[in-house]
Amino acid sequence: MRHIFLIIGFFAFPLLAASPQRELYETVFFEGKRVGYHTITVEPEPGNRFLKVTSALDLTLSRYGSSVRLRREEGTRQTLDGKTFATFMTQSQGGGKTLSLSGTVIDGKLSVRIMPLDAERWVRWEESALDPWQHLNQFTGKKWNTGDKAVFTRYEPTYNSLVTVRATARERERTGVDGKIIELLRVELVPDPLESGKTRVIPSRQTWWLDENGIPAKRQTSLDGLGTITFIRTDKDKALAPIGTVVPDIARATFAPVDRAILRPYEIRKARYRIVVRDEDDLATVFVSDQHQRATVSDGKIELVVSPSRSGSGDEKSRPEFLAPNSFLDFDDDRIRELCRRAVGDERDTWNKCLKIERFVRNLMINDNSTPLVQTSKIARMPRGDCRHHAFMTASLLRAAGIPSRTAIGLLYVHRGTPVFGFHMWAEALVDGQWRGLDSTLGRGGVSAAHIKVTDHSWHDTASLVPLLPVQRVVGKLRFECLATE
Repeated sequence: MRHIFLIIGFFAFPLLAASPQRELYETVFFEGKRVGYHTITVEPEPGNRFLKVTSALDLTLSRYGSSVRLRREEGTRQTLDGKTFATFMTQSQGGGKTLSLSGTVIDGKLSVRIMPLDAERWVRWEESALDPWQHLNQFTGKKWNTGDKAVFTRYEPTYNSLVTVRATARERERTGVDGKIIELLRVELVPDPLESGKTRVIPSRQTWWLDENGIPAKRQTSLDGLGTITFIRTDKDKALAPIGTVVPDIARATFAPVDRAILRPYEIRKARYRIVVRDEDDLATVFVSDQHQRATVSDGKIELVVSPSRSGSGDEKSRPEFLAPNSFLDFDDDRIRELCRRAVGDERDTWNKCLKIERFVRNLMINDNSTPLVQTSKIARMPRGDCRHHAFMTASLLRAAGIPSRTAIGLLYVHRGTPVFGFHMWAEALVDGQWRGLDSTLGRGGVSAAHIKVTDHSWHDTASLVPLLPVQRVVGKLRFECLATE
């Protein structure tokens, strides 16, 4: 018989109060190698008036041969009867904090302060939202069978939003856990899509394998921007054991291979690709179709024709958000306006202004993949960063010049020993009713058919990196076949 358990509200009783000091550990594997640990602790705060639930993920990986340590800590603060009154999240790379969110529950809503942007956002809140400990232990003691279902809600700092998740018990199956093959119940957890304006984000699915007590002995999910990782329940000593010297390279793991090399890739004006996407149900939403490219789905594959606009006219209209400052593109700043004047000079033609800005940013910025992503006013005072920083600076200078702009988020062809597509971001300017691409990392007078677009965003009313998630959703899942170029 199939049973449906509505987890929302199931933890209304004080789950944590009876035994406030708890901990669990998991080892984390990526590409078959142990790369770190995950732990959840529940402990009383000083004075024993409140509880703190902390989930910590600590990974050691490689990026182009250099060691990279990634750490993320999130959780809740609660009353002794289990009522959440605050949330927190910090994320760091290489020991330096790059992002933090601190939330306070006020009158049924969550007020979230986001740093280093110093921005505030209000999001919906539910008392029944599961904390990290409840999330991982929600099936403990339950006798689940194939076909049983559950629905629950949890707060996800990555999206700064509540996420509704639907869990379904599948078959019992034999799987590898800590060097042994054992039979466990497979449970699939599928989040509902999140939509904000034109941005539609599908949070990563998870697969859990439950033991006879309902404890997840093994979990698997896709970590945004990294790929598939596996968690194995273990003890503290095994989880915290030193990581080996040979760890996977996350940069190479995120590349999308191409079947052949593309000659003079940044000069081609039109290209046709066939793309295979692994483990993706909704192929029609992977790539945007617009003036830059056209995507169609046939026989389980995506056909993509890319032909960027550089001349002519169109019927695209501007909107206020493409000319307004926001948390990231804060071009209403003296330094940015000064840079705009230097870039544009006395040029009158709109497209020529765009090209001058593209070249100016190309010469201004210093390439640096370790720089945290911050608002443009800060980039302007320390002009260094990766493609995201270049795109922000270009889009901000365009708006300072009175030209509607947005960023395009997608992939760029590169040759890293073999032909691949890798994550990339560039700017787009609205000129004569057409959105035209500008890539200031290259400075070649526009973009080529080697620029594959997944989505675009104005960054209006945004204080997080959620606009990047549509690309990170398919990281490690793509394989390209280049059919033709012109």
